[in-house]
Amino acid sequence: MRLNPDAPVYRAWAAAADLVLVNMLTLVACAPVVTAGASLVACTRSVMEMARDEGGSVARTWWRTFRSELKASLVWWPPFPALGALGVWERTVLSGSAASPTVGDALTALSAFGVLMLLAVLLWLLPLIALFDAPATQHLRNAARLALGRLGTTALCLVLVIAPVVLAALLPGAVGAVVWFLVILGIAFIAYLIALVQRRTIDELRRNARAAV
Repeated sequence: MRLNPDAPVYRAWAAAADLVLVNMLTLVACAPVVTAGASLVACTRSVMEMARDEGGSVARTWWRTFRSELKASLVWWPPFPALGALGVWERTVLSGSAASPTVGDALTALSAFGVLMLLAVLLWLLPLIALFDAPATQHLRNAARLALGRLGTTALCLVLVIAPVVLAALLPGAVGAVVWFLVILGIAFIAYLIALVQRRTIDELRRNARAAV
């Protein structure tokens, strides 16, 4: 029996296989933290093309984007893990050494808010870098504006990212399953869902960019 490439089941299996491949490439390239920025941009570009039924081989798209963005990512990416680590350190060290529980709770909330805002900016920065040609500083400003200006979309994207962490925290018995999900498919799958959520805004930005040329 021949499979129809246009059949929904075939397309679903093909998409799942593409996501597994993108996930594997992204994880491998994220292992050296310094190259993780380019890896995440490549993942974002690949899944955004999948969400729009654009492009061809996801592996070629991923590799082409990774190579083209690697050098530039060494400038804008390192502050993100550094600031994220600082936020975690503040939460664990400063809140524990606070003079009172109230102060400790306030420091914890402040650190958590800072990390969430950093993540929110990153979630918009990745598609901007993947699809638009502009200096990194301009992308950062635009990402910050989108993180606050499209608050509903930003909140939904944040929920998608932190959902596995929350699930593992609430259900300790599910930690193994969550880890395997992320290793096999999860990072690319979550990025794909985020691409669908952001699609309307990104398409609007692309139309505006074409009109301005």
